[in-house]
Amino acid sequence: MRRRSWGWYVLAVAVMAGVTADVLADGPLRRLDWRVHTFCDANVRGGWMSAVHVFTQLGQRGVIAGFVLVPLAVLGAVRARSLRPVLVPIVVVLLLSLLQEGAKSVIPRTYPAGGTDVLWKHGDAYPSGHTLNGFLLVWVGIELLIVVVPVLDRWVTARGRRDFALVAGFLTGAALTAADEHWLTDVLFSLALGPVLLAGLVAAEPFTRPLWPGEPVRGRYPRI
Repeated sequence: MRRRSWGWYVLAVAVMAGVTADVLADGPLRRLDWRVHTFCDANVRGGWMSAVHVFTQLGQRGVIAGFVLVPLAVLGAVRARSLRPVLVPIVVVLLLSLLQEGAKSVIPRTYPAGGTDVLWKHGDAYPSGHTLNGFLLVWVGIELLIVVVPVLDRWVTARGRRDFALVAGFLTGAALTAADEHWLTDVLFSLALGPVLLAGLVAAEPFTRPLWPGEPVRGRYPRI
């Protein structure tokens, strides 16, 4: 996290605080939620819904884990002769799940599909956990692909992989809003939080940084 990046982190925190305050105060953004919900519910149908639904899958933890992370983790463990490709996704999914459960429990909120926007009684729409998945789990999947096919590291830089995950996160949030699976403000909060969490995950270098001095390494990958 370079010094020149701190302004972006401050802005992200300000966005999260502002969106949350607006939702609690029934402000203009929350009223915009209804307009977006009404428009998407009436117009995003048929082929448009099918196209949008493809991108919502980027945030589906079960889909990403079952069809991407698990196969790549197994192949990566064999390729690198290390448990790191298996343990990193498990830890990331676990911590992300705990974070989402904690954040969603603060302000219970119903989903737009129910046709009502109620706070404090039931529901866990706020903020959008699927959007966060689109940032973090996509990045983990790309890194696992590099473990399995190391030659890709020459063509796709670490920055390029991070940028791809950023685009995936924003596409996920937009798709979830268009598919009427989340309120716009649910997604806005997570669009601010997601890049911050992704920056921290990238900086941690979970696939390549040794956990202790002298940890055995084969090529780039510690052999825990």
